[in-house]
Amino acid sequence: MSTIRVRCLLQQCTKATLRLQDDSVVTINRGMVVFVAFLKDAQLEDVDKLAKELTTVKLCESENGSKTIVDLPGDLLIIPQATLGGRLHSHRFQYHHNINKDTGQEFYDKFVLNLRELCSQNKDNVVHAGSYGIRQVYSSETNGPAMHIIEF
Repeated sequence: MSTIRVRCLLQQCTKATLRLQDDSVVTINRGMVVFVAFLKDAQLEDVDKLAKELTTVKLCESENGSKTIVDLPGDLLIIPQATLGGRLHSHRFQYHHNINKDTGQEFYDKFVLNLRELCSQNKDNVVHAGSYGIRQVYSSETNGPAMHIIEF
């Protein structure tokens, strides 16, 4: 069994809101929410690979077929989600395979930076990001339960 280094959940939305601990609020309209977890064996190259995958995958429906998030006007909301690294063991989730906090912060910051750069070619794309390592309150509206997982 191969070791998973990165796990990412994509959720298309018509609106999403993230409230941070300092009560600041990040809101996007039509776009995609990206929940991401870097696991223990993740490498810096995995951060670049994931950003490229996200900007080239054709998930967004349009009149002309499927498009990437870069092809269409739409925002990204990136949320660090360590619970994606959990494994069920004896009726409980364990997080022994998550990356350490300092490296996770470094990888998350690099991931956000990469996505901002890759999405900058479309002036109608805005990349927003949650804060790493703190509790956040998330809510969303969707036009269908469209969720996808990327892991490697």
